[in-house]
Amino acid sequence: MPSINAGKEVVVIMHSYSGGPGAVAAENLNIAQRRATGRPGGIIGLIFISAFLALEGQTLVTGSGGVLAPWVIEHPNGQMSVKDPKEVFYNGAPDPIADWAVNNLRDQARSTAFTPCGSPAWAEPFYNGRRAFARTSLDNAIPPFAQDAMLQASGVEWDIHTFAAGHVPFLSQPRQLSAWTKGQIQKFQSVKTRANVATA
Repeated sequence: MPSINAGKEVVVIMHSYSGGPGAVAAENLNIAQRRATGRPGGIIGLIFISAFLALEGQTLVTGSGGVLAPWVIEHPNGQMSVKDPKEVFYNGAPDPIADWAVNNLRDQARSTAFTPCGSPAWAEPFYNGRRAFARTSLDNAIPPFAQDAMLQASGVEWDIHTFAAGHVPFLSQPRQLSAWTKGQIQKFQSVKTRANVATA
């Protein structure tokens, strides 16, 4: 919010679980809505990297019949962790980087998997031409079929690019992902410019 309130044009990038709460947090913050009420700055585009897409009222486990993935370990203190995170999350990343990531991985509250999401920003018409999804075809955490199902269930159009990568392409294919992300941001800026010209 500080960047938006400072008048910045923002692109929100979400990965994995953050696609749920991140999309809800971005609701009603697009630059057109803010300008219409005299406020500076705003979001000009959304990028999801192998991320959850949840409709309003859905939870992290809605698509799996209300149960956690078999690689999730549930702990008595209400937290959950991952069996073999190197294979589930970091397949394809160089061993030193994957090992570093595993050593820095932390538990997650179990409640986050069962808390219903609010209304997602990506459903807003403003994001037509301004929403992108990095699909990961070697993903062991959110398999490609699950990503495809969420995209189809969203009911909106996406700019989709498939990476032959695991769940964390920014560790396994950072240059390719960076180049694609920059290209998407440029597209968002172009859409915004064309819209400004059309309404001028």
